[in-house]
Amino acid sequence: MPTMHLMTGFIGFGKTTIAKELEKKLGAIRLTHDDIMFSRYGRNPDDFQTKYKIVDDFIRAEAAKYIAQGRDVILDYGFWTHKRRERYYRWAKTLTNDVVFHCVFCDLDVAKSRVLGRTKNDENSLMIDENIFNTYLAQYEPWGGKDNYPVVLHNAENVKYIGELVNVKIDRPKGSKHPKYGFEYPVNYGFVPYTKSGDGEELDAYVLMEDVPLEEYIGRCIAVVHRQDDNDDKLIVVPEAYDLADEQIEHDIAFQEKWFKHILLRD
Repeated sequence: MPTMHLMTGFIGFGKTTIAKELEKKLGAIRLTHDDIMFSRYGRNPDDFQTKYKIVDDFIRAEAAKYIAQGRDVILDYGFWTHKRRERYYRWAKTLTNDVVFHCVFCDLDVAKSRVLGRTKNDENSLMIDENIFNTYLAQYEPWGGKDNYPVVLHNAENVKYIGELVNVKIDRPKGSKHPKYGFEYPVNYGFVPYTKSGDGEELDAYVLMEDVPLEEYIGRCIAVVHRQDDNDDKLIVVPEAYDLADEQIEHDIAFQEKWFKHILLRD
């Protein structure tokens, strides 16, 4: 099933750099509003909102076409507000069941410096001066709270996953055996696609409170296992409305984590 990837973050956060990496890695179709807006209307279009709507309608139609063809699609937008993220998530779910946000983090001073530098030095970018930047910033609502959707975090510490919904691909289902060491997995264990952990691989996750072998799972991260002698954090994921005490988590993951010095990070 094709996946719709929704890039979210403020201007200058580096969304397009990450979107291009995903585009190359996945062989996906990347649709970016700024590029089409510039190609049609130039750097500083008048009647911006009307033209924005025209471009948005075009991109939605293109996205629907490619999803119907079985292609992954990346919407390299921004989705600055909770309401906008909700609206686009609902729309994307009408096209495919696999929808994930990619939330990009960045220091605002760094973002402003990037945007003003791009406006000054890149004639192929939209015109965004400091006044426009600050006007847009007043509209920006950072990810969190109302944003109850599967998300991949970029340029953020793993503890920021705590409280978020994540999609886990299970490559070591409950009851399976480790291919090298032969021990049995008493819980489902997998990874969060499109992420990168400290070891260069995808970020791993334990899925607890599920008694049957799974292939894929969407649940809420309630804690992070931070290994102090290995650069390889693990997420603790449970059914959305549930929680577990530290003692129970440690019991459930001891089959593997007993070999590593670690601490359990909670919100």
